[in-house]
Amino acid sequence: MTDVLRGYVWQDSKLLDPIPAGLFPENCTPGGFAEILTGLDGCFCVIIERGNFILAAVDRIRSYPLFYAVQNNELLISDDAFELRSRLQDPAFDEASLPEFLSTGIVSGNSTLYRDIKQLEAGQYLVWDKIAATLQIGDHYVYRHVFGEENCDPAELDKVHERVIGRLIASAQGRTLVIPLSGGHDSRLIAVMLKRLGYPKVICFTYGSSHLPECQTSRKVAKFLNFPWLIVEQNRRMWFEAFHSEAMRRHFRYSTHLSVSPHIQDWLAVRTLKERALIPEDSLIVPGHSGDFPEGANLPQIFEDMEEISERQLLNTIFERQFNLWYCPNDKRRELFAGRVRDYLGIPENQSAESAASLFDFWDWRNREAKFIVNSVRVYEFFGYGWRLPLWDLEFLEFWRRVPLSGRMHQNLYQSYTRKYQYFLPESSNNLTLEQRIRKKYLSMQFGHLTDPAYGRFLDYRNRSAYLNARVASFCLPNLPYPDFVNQELPVLNADINGLQALIYIRELLSGRLD
Repeated sequence: MTDVLRGYVWQDSKLLDPIPAGLFPENCTPGGFAEILTGLDGCFCVIIERGNFILAAVDRIRSYPLFYAVQNNELLISDDAFELRSRLQDPAFDEASLPEFLSTGIVSGNSTLYRDIKQLEAGQYLVWDKIAATLQIGDHYVYRHVFGEENCDPAELDKVHERVIGRLIASAQGRTLVIPLSGGHDSRLIAVMLKRLGYPKVICFTYGSSHLPECQTSRKVAKFLNFPWLIVEQNRRMWFEAFHSEAMRRHFRYSTHLSVSPHIQDWLAVRTLKERALIPEDSLIVPGHSGDFPEGANLPQIFEDMEEISERQLLNTIFERQFNLWYCPNDKRRELFAGRVRDYLGIPENQSAESAASLFDFWDWRNREAKFIVNSVRVYEFFGYGWRLPLWDLEFLEFWRRVPLSGRMHQNLYQSYTRKYQYFLPESSNNLTLEQRIRKKYLSMQFGHLTDPAYGRFLDYRNRSAYLNARVASFCLPNLPYPDFVNQELPVLNADINGLQALIYIRELLSGRLD
């Protein structure tokens, strides 16, 4: 068996890119393998054979996924879930995973959409004993909050940012860093720190329409930092043609691994950058994923309002934030998903708000963040670009693990940081006024997503009647038992864009168009 070593790692402050085979010695035992993994930073996956063992691992964010199956007392393992499905000779589709996939866009835990195919989760490793034909799954990293320690000093956070971006610069090895610069905080943090540390080869880009607040803010930030700035204008025609192209179907197969809905938000923009040769071929694309997650942006108000959280309240909170691609009452969500989530997290009957928020973050980290958000880097790979995720740096995560709930609610600590260290930048476009939020909600209720060109990916923009009146049923297969919460009579323009995409992925997968 040939070793598989993808990605790059930091070990003892030394960059290893590419990862050398000698990182895991010939006499490496399962215990030694786990010990080496705990000392690594970076983005990687590993499959090696040492003595009587096959050893495999993914990093703390599953940036390079791995999939496995056991057949006839033999371990089958691959970084390509479709290839594994072929080796298993068309295993059974897992209809029990369908409601969760359609509700969240992912399959949680080690499961996939096929019963016999499993996946390693973020921070996990695998040990296969070839003699005993036994499988062991362990954790080399777990993102859980540390209680009793407090770290709410913006100055200390600034030092962390300097070291994180310093490692980004070192790993770039002189290549151009391309930042998808939105109107929010995370991507601008990367841009500001690169400017401060004097990295000369930076390009910023955004996409959409130049009159949108997000694009205007992006331009202002890039101009202030004196970085080159590109905008990729998009419209319904461009999205419709791209979404229905053969290249998009190849991307579906490449990026989804039978376990996650395709993340294509910047697919069209990156393709355009490549076709027009606007960025160097060896560029590294550096998105801001997912700085806002450890900072607390995803935490609901309940964790501040209540001192003690019951199991039922925590489950409802997870359902409302994570199982929300289609409208479904919480009673029905509990019927469908409570057992799975409860067993996965080990939720006690009652616990403190701090402990409940930690469990909420644990679910978010290992499922939505690692499986959907991080998986967006497949877009960059598909078009031949490298990537970096500096806001998943190990030191960055470890800093935020020690920040108490009060510092994470409303991103309180990070807001203090921006007031002190980024006061000179334009206001984030994420900060809509109450009036703007009300108007946006009203327009959505009245007209759906009529003004969003991204919905043009699904429908023929040239047929106005069809565009306005198409129903969700047009994306469904006739003989598949869809869960009741998928309202097939709902107009497409009133459905969640990621919910529709999950629905279309299932249709394409089971129709054989991704084979």
